Amino acid sequence: MSEDALEAAQRAYQSAREALHTARRKLAEAVLDAYANGEPVGRIAERTGQSTTSVRNTLAVHGITPRSRVNGSP
Repeated sequence: MSEDALEAAQRAYQSAREALHTARRKLAEAVLDAYANGEPVGRIAERTGQSTTSVRNTLAVHGITPRSRVNGSP
């Protein structure tokens, strides 16, 4: 591989990493919004293609547990 090809591959890799980071952030925001709007974890998992554990982990990272309240709701 030439130096140009290596540099091009590195740029493509970095671009892909940034796109993945953005996509993960948007997915987490969508999960949080859906949960805040009353959607059950199981349904969020179905709609996003994630496991319920993954959805719960996303919520937990943001301080939301099954015992906590979202947006101060009772």
